[in-house]
Amino acid sequence: MPEQISIVIPTFNRAEMLPKAIDSALAQTHPCEVIVVDHGSTDNTPEVAAGYGGRITYVRRERDFGPHFCWLEGVLHATGDYVHLQYDDDWIHPTFIEKCAGLLKGDVGFAFTGAEVVDDATGNQMMTQFLDWLPDTGIFENRLAEEKIVGSLISPGAAVFRRQILIDALYQGRLPLQGHEYHGVGPDIFASLLSMLRYPKVGFVKEPLASFRAHDGSITIDAFKDQQKKANIAAAYNEVRHYYVELKAMQAVREARA
Repeated sequence: MPEQISIVIPTFNRAEMLPKAIDSALAQTHPCEVIVVDHGSTDNTPEVAAGYGGRITYVRRERDFGPHFCWLEGVLHATGDYVHLQYDDDWIHPTFIEKCAGLLKGDVGFAFTGAEVVDDATGNQMMTQFLDWLPDTGIFENRLAEEKIVGSLISPGAAVFRRQILIDALYQGRLPLQGHEYHGVGPDIFASLLSMLRYPKVGFVKEPLASFRAHDGSITIDAFKDQQKKANIAAAYNEVRHYYVELKAMQAVREARA
């Protein structure tokens, strides 16, 4: 089991939501370092971060270079071999890291848990996600979940990845032949796909240990209210899926030649 896992929280102008994300990271039952990366916030995010003192590492840039660079900078600051990307409007349950860490063996690319979507206005659970993707908590061959993972999306907010996988997924930015992109769409799904290309197994916790807040300021919620934005986000995800299929085919050719 990894001794320390880093939790990276990218943030932008969500000072009122950020404390819940930070508090949930600090409340983990497994040792973690917590890194908050703020690129260009104009609200009182710096003051919120300062209130946590030395319990977190706060990285700030005055200029916002976009979500990919913000995520990447946080991962580059991480000292753990594994990283959880925690969105600033969501939170994780106290045993999230501990239960994922127990599955991070040598041939496991990443581990993920079930998730819940919570209505911000009422606090009620609206739905759960990922719980039926694998039969139970444990370590599984990628092929058992590949169709679900490729056809849908495991949010980084419900997963723990190898640090190097995240660096490689984020540093690439726009894919070589990509024609469609949308507000950070791409690396969020590519991290899990790249993991499956490099490692044969995946870890799964059959509990909803990640909570996603449904609110009007959410990029995903906003996108699905507008048909054009919905189409744009779908096109961007399809670009990554096609890229994964192409890379997998290339990998098969190389293995055959070897």
